[in-house]
Amino acid sequence: MMRRTQWVVLAVLLAAPFGLAVEYVREFLAADQALDSGASYDYRKGRADHEQNHPYIPFSERHAMWLSLATCSMLGAVGYGGWRCVKRARRA
Repeated sequence: MMRRTQWVVLAVLLAAPFGLAVEYVREFLAADQALDSGASYDYRKGRADHEQNHPYIPFSERHAMWLSLATCSMLGAVGYGGWRCVKRARRA
């Protein structure tokens, strides 16, 4: 059984990927709602615009730093989990 500190470490490492997923879904739903209402979605300002059209800007371009942080954090979580499994296997 994992101790509480091990769960805290995993939770901290998985916070960035979870936050990235939440932001992606939030923006996707906002853009979808804007398009359904006949507006254009302004990706730079994060809001619907009924006056002019705005180009699509890929999520990876708008949130490159956030994506890098989430990737490193996820790799850290996988590495930490693997390390814990190896450590547990050596004890058995």
